[in-house]
Parts: sequence; structure tokens; C-alpha cells
Amino acid sequence: MTDSRLLLGVCGLYCGACYHYRASFPEGRHLLEQARLQGRELTGFTCAGCRSDTLYIHPGCAQCKIRACADDKGILHCGLCSEFPCDRIRAFQNDGRTHHLDVIANLEELVAKGPDQWLSEQEQRWRCECGAAFSWYESHCASCGAALQSYSSESKAR
Repeated sequence: MTDSRLLLGVCGLYCGACYHYRASFPEGRHLLEQARLQGRELTGFTCAGCRSDTLYIHPGCAQCKIRACADDKGILHCGLCSEFPCDRIRAFQNDGRTHHLDVIANLEELVAKGPDQWLSEQEQRWRCECGAAFSWYESHCASCGAALQSYSSESKAR
């Protein structure tokens, strides 16, 4: 599996915009500081993506039933499943977390475009105009300070 495919969340999330993933890079250290200020345990905080062997210790990722289901079926993501969209992925989309709202649409795009094109588009989507990558809920670029089109700004509009 290519390195970029490690960032393809089985559920349709782009792991490259996850703050746990972003925090593992020097330019994402501000995310670790934010987590520390919130009283979060930083041991094991970083992640290398859904399809990697280095998953964040949060049970939602490390013990993901959606990922286990896809693995049992031998598929890369839920969009390739004959039961898509199943009750599990619908419940995930509607669990109240803003970044989960797009998973079914993302999975449909994944099927239509293929993983390489989808991942390339997601990588661009989650970059500031200055070129710095950012995570789902960052409102301003840590590199240049520009306002970002993130779930932080979108959730206020919904």
C-alpha cells in the first residue's frame, strides 16, 4: 500500500487532516500544545493514518469497528462494500461530530474518482493558500495566520 493510502480512512475520512496525524509533524506541534492545555494525555497522541500500524490510542481509532469490518471483508474502504451505506456508517455520520457529516459523500466520491485522485484532492483541500497543511478544526493557519475553510468555520454556518 502506498504511503498516501495510509491516510484513506476506511469510513471516508481523510486522515491527513486529523489533528492527531497533523500533530506528528514539526509544523503541527501547536496541536500537541493545545491538547496539553486541554489536559489530554500526550503519550500515543500521534497517528500515522487509518491504514497504518501506528494508530492513536483513542479507542475510536485503535479499536474501530468500521475498520475491522472492512478488513474482514478485504476491502479498502466502505464505499466498496455491497452493503454500503450500512447502519454502522450511517450512525457514524450522524454521531454529532461535524467532521463525520461528509463520510457517505466522501465514500461515494472515492468510488467515482478512485483512491489516488480522491487522496490528491483531499490533500489540496486541507492546505492553506500558503501551502501549509491544517487539520479539520483549525480556524487559522499556524504558519501564516490566514482564515481557513475548516469544519470550525463550516459548523458555525450550519
